[in-house]
Amino acid sequence: MVRRFFLSPLLLIACGPNASDTPVLREDGGCLPGYGCTDGSFAVDAGPITIPDASLEEWDAASSGLLTGIFAVEATVTARAGIEVTSKQLYRLRIAQDGTHIHQKTTLCALSLPDIPNVVTLDVPPKLQALIEATSTEDDGDFLSNAQVLEAKYSPPPLLEVFGATLANPATDPLPNIEGGAAPDDDNDGNPGVTLLAKTITCTAPQQLYVALRVAGVLQGVVQTPDLITGYAQIHLDESVIGYSDPCLSVAATISIKVEPDSPFRAQRVGTAEDVDHNGNVSCPEIVINAPNIFPDWAQ
Repeated sequence: MVRRFFLSPLLLIACGPNASDTPVLREDGGCLPGYGCTDGSFAVDAGPITIPDASLEEWDAASSGLLTGIFAVEATVTARAGIEVTSKQLYRLRIAQDGTHIHQKTTLCALSLPDIPNVVTLDVPPKLQALIEATSTEDDGDFLSNAQVLEAKYSPPPLLEVFGATLANPATDPLPNIEGGAAPDDDNDGNPGVTLLAKTITCTAPQQLYVALRVAGVLQGVVQTPDLITGYAQIHLDESVIGYSDPCLSVAATISIKVEPDSPFRAQRVGTAEDVDHNGNVSCPEIVINAPNIFPDWAQ
């Protein structure tokens, strides 16, 4: 599932861990079993990925609201690309809550592009995965409808991430394509834009597809418990092909993906059980490898 696209369950205490007394226990990282390791089962193409040497964000230390903590967010996305296809997506959501006010940091952990059976499969290689995990958005505001939290409406601002493109207006400007446009090598692999690994019936071996990506989403949810927020996401995905490693991908480059509205999402608190390196912080790699245990429907 590490190949796939967007936004887990574990019960902990209502208040999140305190950054002020959170040591970083790993100095040189370690390979997470099941996440790019040689004995893993997540992404065949991924090389070893280490636990990031990062402690909890400092800005939440004074917040004691019931929602304060780390949540994993799973969204089930339905799209059409000739046929209906479904994919799962993961985010790390860090919340500091005080009354109706929330300070949050959102990180896309797993970008998944829908597979089209018997036509094309798109995988995210390690360099692009690292870029995705390094890109976060922080927001502040009154995102809750009431300070009592339970049954409060959760309405954060829109999410927007662009990879492989330089745009004056990231939300609306057209993405660069094979005919031109500013397509920086954002994943630093020597190719324009960002690189996806493509397997298709028109190619005899896996090839590389160079693309620009725009991922946007708006969440509207309800706080079910201090550990669970559910609702629907309006997710938008723009993908533009800039080039490819072999002309056999020319057919795959013409495929258009349209995401259907109302993608259900589930944001669930994570904590000690998912904290593989025991440093008080649950990072994106830790959320990804724990996704099958966190979400009962992850493999569906």
